[in-house]
Amino acid sequence: MLLYPLAALYRAAYVIHHRLCLRPGRPTSHAQVVIVGAYRNGGAGKTPFCIWLANKLCDQGKKVAVLCHAAAKDEAELLKNKLPRCTVLATRNRYTAAHKLDPDFDIILCDDGFEDSRLQFAKAICLEWGDEPQGIADLFPAGRARSLAKDHKNIALRLNCAGTTPDVRFCIQQICNIQGHAPGAPATLVAGIGDPQRFFHDMEHIELQIQKAIALRDHDTGIENIVSKLLAEGHNVITTEKDACRLSPNSAANAKLFVAAQTVNVTPEAEARIMALLR
Repeated sequence: MLLYPLAALYRAAYVIHHRLCLRPGRPTSHAQVVIVGAYRNGGAGKTPFCIWLANKLCDQGKKVAVLCHAAAKDEAELLKNKLPRCTVLATRNRYTAAHKLDPDFDIILCDDGFEDSRLQFAKAICLEWGDEPQGIADLFPAGRARSLAKDHKNIALRLNCAGTTPDVRFCIQQICNIQGHAPGAPATLVAGIGDPQRFFHDMEHIELQIQKAIALRDHDTGIENIVSKLLAEGHNVITTEKDACRLSPNSAANAKLFVAAQTVNVTPEAEARIMALLR
């Protein structure tokens, strides 16, 4: 309950900021703008889903641009590595960037931007984890959400990511070092993503002896110091693809550094709904 007043202040600032600075803007004239968002304050799987969706659209011959936030340099690098057929732009203003790119692309895909109400004209795809926020107690820092359900009038498609029969399932595809070798035991997990605990939980289903799990803040720039020290001490270290983008070339090339590659599985029914939305 001590965090409830802080959440109330956060909500007040959110409402004032949106009314004064983020009023709904004019739509693009050519490109279709699509937002991949979630109520969660990180850890919903937006970036891997964007990678999956962008590749699907490129397979259809679409010209695709992907926008992410300029502060998320690790996400920008991951997107560029995974999407060689797309233009990836890190920006602090997705609205302005979308209009600049408008004439040259069929689809402008926003990795997040869910809270940017200037993009009300865009079609939003919401990744849902069964924790849709309803009140102030669900908001940061009391809860995990950045906004309330009522704030989003442009959600065109909701995809369930939780439960036993999700529309979208995120799985660890493989774990290997730069030489392509699997890790030995025991291993230390290091994650500085939106929801490190979800990564740790996924790793529990893999037959590996886990010595320790270290959770860091999302986009934590201190990960290099932690990982390089563990490697120097001879530990096997497993991290995520996004975290690996913040490591030095020496750490990335270390034979004891292993990266867990994630795959996105979308049901045929959900994929059909997605593609129908983006015709």
